[in-house]
Amino acid sequence: MQRSSVEEIRRALDAARTAARDTSGLDRCDVADIDELIVPIEAELRAARPNLQTLSTYLNSLAKSLRHDPANRAVCLQLDTAMRNAGVAPRWEH
Repeated sequence: MQRSSVEEIRRALDAARTAARDTSGLDRCDVADIDELIVPIEAELRAARPNLQTLSTYLNSLAKSLRHDPANRAVCLQLDTAMRNAGVAPRWEH
């Protein structure tokens, strides 16, 4: 995976983390769940060869967690774009 793709995913993760904390529709448990989803993604991104299937599982789960609030639509699309650019299959809208 190219360094630019890793950085794009990291920026999307930062946006997701911020959105989760700033969204009034999420309670502290939901925010904690999102933080827990981000941890293994960050760990995978530190690997010399990130596993695309692992990233797909966690990134899609993250987007699904955020998609229910219309205010998070831009973050979901940012995650989607980062996934596509990295060669990770986006399936969060299904």
